[in-house]
Amino acid sequence: MSFPGLYELIVIGIVVLLLFGGGKVKEFMRAFGEGLREFRSAATEATTTIREAVDGDPAPPSTAKADGEAKEPPESPVG
Repeated sequence: MSFPGLYELIVIGIVVLLLFGGGKVKEFMRAFGEGLREFRSAATEATTTIREAVDGDPAPPSTAKADGEAKEPPESPVG
């Protein structure tokens, strides 16, 4: 099975424009772009959730405490 070449894609594009008109094609492409954006967002969220599950704890949103003080590293028991 071979893929269509550039000439065939141009002919298909012209036929689609003649059948549906420019307005419908524009609406379809806008909806397609929004769907793709939502898919990427969901994929990123799923990846983050999986990484948190594998690591065991969720990544903190920041390294500072809520009151503004920086966290101190834990003391070493071998000291």
